Amino acid sequence: MTFSVSQFHISDDNLLRFRRFVKKPMDCVINALEILHVLDQNSADLMRIVVGDTGLTIDNIQQIFKYMYPQFRFRFFKYTNLQTLGDFCKNELNPGHVLFCGYIMKGFGHVFLIGKNLSGEVLYIDPQVDAYCDLSTNQCAEFIMGAEEYFILQSTTSGQVLQQQGQRMQRMQKMQRMQQQQQL
Repeated sequence: MTFSVSQFHISDDNLLRFRRFVKKPMDCVINALEILHVLDQNSADLMRIVVGDTGLTIDNIQQIFKYMYPQFRFRFFKYTNLQTLGDFCKNELNPGHVLFCGYIMKGFGHVFLIGKNLSGEVLYIDPQVDAYCDLSTNQCAEFIMGAEEYFILQSTTSGQVLQQQGQRMQRMQKMQRMQQQQQL
């Protein structure tokens, strides 16, 4: 079975619609899932209430993606050299897409998104620490430097399929919002 790095389509709408009404110390996974529109705002806040103080395990994260995309298998590619992520982002990451990434540092796990905008800049996206910055700057890179282990989500499908599913999900959510507004 062949795995490739999962790339998720993202737009300014994903970032502009992100609202973290319930703030919890261990909600990084939930933040990333909300930005990817895997979770809507209400579901994300409910998850923050339930698990935001304890966080989620790698197994939990893989189960969430398996539930959302049941036709694919997911795993995390682990590496110890941060340059691996940098090289992939520069050479393979498509503009308008993000990677679901994380690290383990001093026994603590953390999840964030790495994206490439349409201008080709590689960006660090992490609402938990209020960071949206150009990863080529030292100040931004400090957010993820020094970890013992890094990881990137992989799937048995190409990023193109996940992108298409993400766009379908966004259209469905937009239709649901329109229907809710019409009911009011």
